[in-house]
Amino acid sequence: MIDKKKFFSYMKVNVLSLVLLILVLNIPSTLSKFTSSSSSDVKADVAFYVLKTDYQTENILLDEIAPRDEPYIYNFSIANNDGNNRLETNLSYDLSVRTTTNLPLEYELYLNEDYATSGASSIFTSDETILDSDSTYFRKFTTDTKYFSYLYDEINNYQLVVYFPSNYSDYKYQDIYESIEITIKSKQVIDSDNDNTG
Repeated sequence: MIDKKKFFSYMKVNVLSLVLLILVLNIPSTLSKFTSSSSSDVKADVAFYVLKTDYQTENILLDEIAPRDEPYIYNFSIANNDGNNRLETNLSYDLSVRTTTNLPLEYELYLNEDYATSGASSIFTSDETILDSDSTYFRKFTTDTKYFSYLYDEINNYQLVVYFPSNYSDYKYQDIYESIEITIKSKQVIDSDNDNTG
């Protein structure tokens, strides 16, 4: 006859051993989230073509981001031509960047310059945290209005630099996703002072 006490003790040891084995196997995969070897220069080659009064948006999902010393870099451009057609009137555009607030990230945006160049400066003019209609928070960054003339082809190249400081290597940030929404709103310029501001 089987001793019930010994049987339950044996089962308890087996279950605890199994739990310990699962924990040991999962810890390396958890730590690997923070030792990612993904490139710091992520080419998000997004192009916006401002050919008319328009509203355009593009989303970038930061799904492979991990804490580290080097920033992540996302590139996009805004042009007044698509290689075949050019806008027919003077236009201005407003650029905004909206992000979720799931991770403790820092953002900078550079126009027609490399962030690593001496003297380069981020062009964000505002940074506000806003409560959305569904009771979630997001951050919204804006820049000064830019202008395009219909007289010649123009392009503005942007570099969005995202920092995930290495001191945030806490397990609570594991498998959390952050997203970025870039929005361009363009409108016709009727003020003659802005006809050729570029």
